[in-house]
Amino acid sequence: MDEIDSQVVFDFALLFRGGKVAIDDPADSKGFRPWQTDSGGFVAADGKDFLEVVEDHLLREPAIGVYPLFHQGDGFKVYWGCVDWDSGLRESFVHARNVHEVLRQVGITSHVERSRSKGYHLWVFFTEEMPAFDVRTGLMAACNVVGAPTKEVNPKQVELSDRGWGNGVRLPYGKNRPKGGHNEMTNPDATISMIPVHAFTKAAMESLVTPEAWEAVTALYSPPEAPFGDEQMPDDTTHGVDLRGLPGAIRKNGPRTTPDKPHGDRSATLFSLACAMIRDGYELNVVAGELEGADRDWGGKYARRPDGRQRLWKMVLDAKKLAWEPKD
Repeated sequence: MDEIDSQVVFDFALLFRGGKVAIDDPADSKGFRPWQTDSGGFVAADGKDFLEVVEDHLLREPAIGVYPLFHQGDGFKVYWGCVDWDSGLRESFVHARNVHEVLRQVGITSHVERSRSKGYHLWVFFTEEMPAFDVRTGLMAACNVVGAPTKEVNPKQVELSDRGWGNGVRLPYGKNRPKGGHNEMTNPDATISMIPVHAFTKAAMESLVTPEAWEAVTALYSPPEAPFGDEQMPDDTTHGVDLRGLPGAIRKNGPRTTPDKPHGDRSATLFSLACAMIRDGYELNVVAGELEGADRDWGGKYARRPDGRQRLWKMVLDAKKLAWEPKD
């Protein structure tokens, strides 16, 4: 018999905390969706309210999921990562077991769950909030080592607009979920070995992954080869030039705000800066260097990406083509 006491509830909530809660009532035709309260707000996946919904999830109903992303300090963070394979029980189990072994080889403990239908999830839990980009990159790297599909690596997004939710994941061990091993953790080294929730939470809390340990996983990542063609950003880029006129105004004012992005649309503003500089006669290596500098000053959206320089160079080349097109 499973032992679900207040400590299990607390640990489960600590492991799966994140941005917002999703309600996942099988009897509701609306399906998996953000849990909106009667007052019009949404249930946070952290704190006292989250403890209450976790207790209901484990002992009663409804079942829940979590949208992992939340904004903190200098960017979007997560407390966990999850890979979902849904290609049949046998094939999905092989992928989960292989990635579990890759992570184990570099000292990382992961947890494998049989999902509600025909697949498996692999979870990794952290000691503290982690940059979403680092978690996603690390999980993709581990999958790539063994050729496991990466279509459903969560977090799926590494940043959101203020109105965005991203993708959520159903949590295991829901009381009103199908029985018979579904939505329970399993031993990836055994064919049939369901792990009760109290044993899972204890093991997971004892094997939380530190940011320093995760660096061994992100180090496995290799960026895709030349996704935008053979042209690469030149090495002789330069920035810090004295920009005047429209380029100077764009650089000084920073990302322009839009209704969807009240904190500023960095990509669109960088592209506008590239177009303005090209119209003013700047060499492409100078444009590229100034875009790199502006990107770092505006939060490092591309600086944090393994293929960031290549994407910025593509932006320069696109701007070269479009800078002189007539405006509507």
